[in-house]
Amino acid sequence: MKRRGLRKVALAFTLFALTPKGARADDELPIRQATLAFDEKQTLRVSVGYRDVVDAATVAKLMGGLPTTIVMRAYVFRESGGAALAAAFKTCRVIFDLWDEVYRIEISQTGMNDVSTASPTLEGVLRRCAEAEKLAVIGRSVLPSGTNYYLAGAVEVNPVSPDMLERIKRWVSRPSSGTSTTAPGDALFGSFVGLFVTRIGVADRQLAFRTQAFSR
Repeated sequence: MKRRGLRKVALAFTLFALTPKGARADDELPIRQATLAFDEKQTLRVSVGYRDVVDAATVAKLMGGLPTTIVMRAYVFRESGGAALAAAFKTCRVIFDLWDEVYRIEISQTGMNDVSTASPTLEGVLRRCAEAEKLAVIGRSVLPSGTNYYLAGAVEVNPVSPDMLERIKRWVSRPSSGTSTTAPGDALFGSFVGLFVTRIGVADRQLAFRTQAFSR
């Protein structure tokens, strides 16, 4: 990614974490169409693809058997501006088993138990790791009616240490959290939202986007 592109993504990531009341976080973000819907428990779920974060160098690492982690973080904002209302995430760790010639995949995401699976093809890896399907984001009751919202996404390839990823998993999977999402009323919300700000530029690949607007 060119240096100018990195600065743009870095700015977007910083806006996600530090957006003050009344500011807008979407000015630098391209719009990416996503499926946004409430499930039977009135939890907002998003389905969106981000395969473009996987470039030729990432594919070479995957095929060469090097461990690769893709992390997607999602934040809910009001269209009118203001701080993030909720945060959610999905991580996917992949390693190619040279002996069995399959990709071993470990997936963690909000609202679901951890999953260990395998794929014989790169396409299977992309489908599982470079797309979010029905990712739990926020409860409907937290979103006042009569307001438009959007979801901002930040995706990174190999962004943080294994220890940091374990911390994220523990935060969002604790028993006290109904959907495992974090919200402003949660004591850990600030730490979760600001987690990656000091590591901007460290990841192999980065991209950021926002979805189309939606309402309750």
